[in-house]
Amino acid sequence: MINLKLEYNYKGEKMDHFTETTRTGYGTNIGNSFKGIITGIIFVLISIGVLWWNEGRSVAQATALNEMKEKIITLPNTKYDAKFNNKAVLLQGSAKPLSVIEDSTFGLKSNGLNLRRNVEMYQWEEKSTSHTEDKLGGGTETTTTYDYYKVWSSSYINSSSFKHPEGHQNPTMAYKSQSFSTDASMGDYHLSQNIVSRFGTNMPIGDLSSLPKNIHGVINNGSYLYKGYNSTYPKVGDLKITFTYAPAGDYTIAGKLQNRDIVAYTTSNGKNFVFTRFGIVSAEQIFQEELDANSMMTWILRFFGMLFMFIGFSMILKPLSTIANVVPMFGSLIGGVTALIAGAITLILGSIIIALAWFSSRPMLSLTIIGIGFVIGAVLSKFGKKDVTTTPPPSRNSNPTPIKEDNNPTPSPRGTPPPRR
Repeated sequence: MINLKLEYNYKGEKMDHFTETTRTGYGTNIGNSFKGIITGIIFVLISIGVLWWNEGRSVAQATALNEMKEKIITLPNTKYDAKFNNKAVLLQGSAKPLSVIEDSTFGLKSNGLNLRRNVEMYQWEEKSTSHTEDKLGGGTETTTTYDYYKVWSSSYINSSSFKHPEGHQNPTMAYKSQSFSTDASMGDYHLSQNIVSRFGTNMPIGDLSSLPKNIHGVINNGSYLYKGYNSTYPKVGDLKITFTYAPAGDYTIAGKLQNRDIVAYTTSNGKNFVFTRFGIVSAEQIFQEELDANSMMTWILRFFGMLFMFIGFSMILKPLSTIANVVPMFGSLIGGVTALIAGAITLILGSIIIALAWFSSRPMLSLTIIGIGFVIGAVLSKFGKKDVTTTPPPSRNSNPTPIKEDNNPTPSPRGTPPPRR
């Protein structure tokens, strides 16, 4: 069942809204859940590989960064000195282009180091959401909603993969984003295009008055180029073109000095490093940033590795909740239990994989950590067994201390008769 509903976004543009409802029987759901076991096993194996590889990658990257950090020499100036040849160096100074950069398609020239043409096309974008409801008897009903919006995007969106491509076709982009760069110099040193291209292009070119008003059917609007009928009311297929560049000025480069060129520095474990920064930046700051980035990437990959493992175990255990789903309440209950089990297995197995990977990469550090753990455990155990001084309770077999009878009682006060015996 398919429903089409036309809605409008906050700009007043038409937004197509499709709703589809599909129903799946109990037997089909069971069959699909058992087929999913194979996919789940594949997910678990992939996650184990990712977690293992990531720990080795993280250690190798950190080791290489620290090696280069220890060996790097900050050059005192931009005068060439042969004694620094083939060494890790930090070069700081003013970079100047050796030639003018040009985007020959539109005739735009720049005296900067890099030039980038940024192209966006107005096009259809598909977004989908699904909701599945369990039915009595083990069947399911899934409602999927497809929304189609018109957006500006620098990447081409392939409309042929849409669920409902009719009326939502995106034409091919007549022009695409492209970067241009040139060689540069920094004092006596030469910077190749490969190095210069790393400087990025963050400065916008806001004045295009030097270009013609019409370039191959593209209209010059002063600060940007536009291919279409009206930039105020864009249509699907319209293009908007802007330009950014990297200006000449102060930059910092970390790499290896090879004659008068700065090239990639190769560490003892085979890592190749070239780092560039805008402005004058110290070696300590550059390597701290790179080490922090490596640590962040390690945690991101750990998260996705664990996520893949959890999905895999959830798929392996899925038949249990599917079979119990003949009564939706039981299916939801079993599904919650299997999710907890999958989560527990993921945490245990994932932690073991990470620990083993660390042991293979840094055995001495791992053994040291394990040893510290044993020492802490032994100390805590010793404190737990320490005697505490307490008053022992009386023994049941011991005789009570007899009360000695006083044969000479203290005389009673006058006027008070003595107690009877």
